[in-house]
Amino acid sequence: MIEWLHPGLLLILGAWAVPLLKGRVQRAYLVVLPSASLIACLALRPGVYGVMRFLGAEMVFGRVDKLSLIFCYVFALMALIAMVYALHVKDNAQHVAALTYAGGALGVTLAGDFLALFVFWELMAISAALLVWLKREPQAVAAGFRYLLVHFFGGLCLLGGAALQYKNSGSLAFENMGPYAGSAAFVLILIAFLLNAAAPPLGAWLPDAYPQATPTGAIFLTAFTTKSAVYALIRGYPGTQLLIWLGAAMAIYGVVYAVLENDARRLLAYHIISQVGYMVCGVGLGTELALNGAAAHAFAHILYKALLFMGAGAVLEMTGLKKLSDMGGIYKTMPRPWLYT
Repeated sequence: MIEWLHPGLLLILGAWAVPLLKGRVQRAYLVVLPSASLIACLALRPGVYGVMRFLGAEMVFGRVDKLSLIFCYVFALMALIAMVYALHVKDNAQHVAALTYAGGALGVTLAGDFLALFVFWELMAISAALLVWLKREPQAVAAGFRYLLVHFFGGLCLLGGAALQYKNSGSLAFENMGPYAGSAAFVLILIAFLLNAAAPPLGAWLPDAYPQATPTGAIFLTAFTTKSAVYALIRGYPGTQLLIWLGAAMAIYGVVYAVLENDARRLLAYHIISQVGYMVCGVGLGTELALNGAAAHAFAHILYKALLFMGAGAVLEMTGLKKLSDMGGIYKTMPRPWLYT
């Protein structure tokens, strides 16, 4: 009897069967696979699973507790919703990249050590860049390369910080970093997490890349990178006062640029920064109420921001319009918007 089934690996490995299937069978599989991942998440019970040794270090692929479970549930649910939205796409590469990306986010959520975290962290970066490149336009290709370079830098910070943490403490366990405040490991890992959270001045990649992604790929992008960073901050940096100021700056910066923006998806991208700022600020406060609020906001934000991007993607797909100032009278072009999702 299988002790446990990793919902992220289920998506990652299952994604590679997508190109082998065709037609209705493939579409059914694209729904069944994330559904199975969601069921696997619901079946998880608190505990430690999937422990293995690598180069003398212990890797934990299944640290399950209340915090990881709440993010697992919403990540798996969002993977299912987004895949249903993307069923009309006839591009196997997009489906493989999207499922791999969602699986990487689940892997980050369940990682119990920095080495396992790094593996899934980088897998997310590569698959997310693919969702931008697969739009197959010059601007998208350039944005994808910038996205990958920025996130590889973040990955190097994470790996370097993990190595220093192992040297200093003899452990790679991904736990509260408070006892190591001020150390080089503390700073490097914090930089990696803040970069994925799009905290200024490390957040320009988000409004650069997300609007250039494919209409369906952008739905996946809104859900996983910044929210997995919020999860990592809650896990590793609760009560870090710097996060209060950074979160407040994100909230103001994001909403100001959103108000000034005319491109529909760039506006929503800046709004992501603003909303994640509230979560980061809550992590910085560090009280039980604030951390619960940050997690609850992340859960809700994944769902409603994806819905907003779905609406913007439907408009972009049907009209080819990006600028809000060009969308007057759109009710004539899309009188029944529910038919285009």
